[in-house]
Amino acid sequence: MLGLLFLVALLLVALVVGQSIRQGRRFIRAALFLHELEGGRPAHEANAAAGILFTNGSSASADAHAAQIAETRRRRAGETQAQVIGAARARGFEG
Repeated sequence: MLGLLFLVALLLVALVVGQSIRQGRRFIRAALFLHELEGGRPAHEANAAAGILFTNGSSASADAHAAQIAETRRRRAGETQAQVIGAARARGFEG
């Protein structure tokens, strides 16, 4: 019985951690999307740039650079991850 309870707890922790990772990556993609838009790129190009992050087509250094852009934006604007994602979606973010 205790073993089953432990497995259920472990599964719940894994689900929460997985969701947290997905949310963090979505935040980074959204922030990069907004950064690209503000740099003058059209929405479809900004979506393409954001969409490649955390895939085999990206690199660890590109992912890290995008994370730095996202964190700088969050600190400068005082926005939450959800606010950044919402603002990006309002401007055409597809991620």
